[in-house]
Amino acid sequence: MPDLFSSNLEMSATPLAQQASGLLWSDILPNRIAVVVAAVLLLLEITDIIMLFPHLMRCIPFWKGNLELEHSVSVSRTRNTVALVAGFMFCIAADACSLFDPSWRAMAPQWARLGITVAIFAGFVLLRGLFYLISPLRSRSSEYACTVRHTFFNFFILYSFLAVLSAILLFAFGAGAGAVRVVLIVEAAAVYLVDILRTTQILSSKYGVFATILYLCALEFLPAGILIVTCTR
Repeated sequence: MPDLFSSNLEMSATPLAQQASGLLWSDILPNRIAVVVAAVLLLLEITDIIMLFPHLMRCIPFWKGNLELEHSVSVSRTRNTVALVAGFMFCIAADACSLFDPSWRAMAPQWARLGITVAIFAGFVLLRGLFYLISPLRSRSSEYACTVRHTFFNFFILYSFLAVLSAILLFAFGAGAGAVRVVLIVEAAAVYLVDILRTTQILSSKYGVFATILYLCALEFLPAGILIVTCTR
């Protein structure tokens, strides 16, 4: 009776091709375009950035450095322009290492995630601006009120360039996106701590301790807390 079942295992002599892995961040066309646009903006603003940085660095050790920067109309306008460029660069770095990574972002197609990151950050800035708009510090003519509102942006510019430089160096040395993300979070915490300290000193130069704490909670901590909760859900 012939064998009905063969005991030989038939396998291919060559290994099967592995399934293609997911696209890298740099393989996504919108991300590539964004990097090129950021590089062009950086080149266009490089003179203003070099001029602005000594003023920003003075804001780190001296809280009055923020007042001095706001007092100069030309410097404050340059700061506003550079802040836009820095914000765009920061969003690219944040998206590359998933700094803003809510669960619903992962469900979006890869080409749309940079746009989501930009929207999250823009939403935070708009929400913070709205809180200031309904506060007594909403005045656009008061140099003091403008200083309190814009101190965050002074330190944000410094953090953005630090974050982008750190991300470039770490990726160049082969660090993973997770490790870069941790570094950016630590740097953000350190810079934000200095920002809050200087903002506290500016507020306390005019208001008492209780009013200073209320302003900080309503105008700085609450928007930041909403951003953190949004990015961890």
